[in-house]
Amino acid sequence: MNNNLQSFWKKENDFKCFCIHYRVKYADTDRMDMVYHGSYVHILESARVETLREIGWVYSKMEEDGLLLPVINLHMSYKKPGRYDQILRIETHVLKTPTSRIEFCFRIFNDVDLLLEAQVTLAFVDATTGRPRRAPVGLAQDLDKNELIHA
Repeated sequence: MNNNLQSFWKKENDFKCFCIHYRVKYADTDRMDMVYHGSYVHILESARVETLREIGWVYSKMEEDGLLLPVINLHMSYKKPGRYDQILRIETHVLKTPTSRIEFCFRIFNDVDLLLEAQVTLAFVDATTGRPRRAPVGLAQDLDKNELIHA
């Protein structure tokens, strides 16, 4: 795993999520000394990929099996700025049982404050035809088994 990422499970009041820690690099910031809004896309991707990896679904293996997961919708709501060298905690869960798409929800915190809430929707696409397809068999069960689906 990337040395910049540490991962762990968190459960509060029947709400379970997978979390990673991410140290903000200088390259992640803008001239105003804040995390540049575009950098959050990469941070969210890291959280999403590591969440799936944690439950046994590795992106490179899915691609080898002919499955692509393009982002089809992204929404971010900024609360407070992240800053250079802060360690952020990114909490990840899935909004509902995947069908032909999957929607991840994220909350990003520094050591005290909620900085950002985000939702990212990805489609399941056949790599050969480029057409949408159903979620892989077993993915919903693995998400559910790990209590990551929050309908």
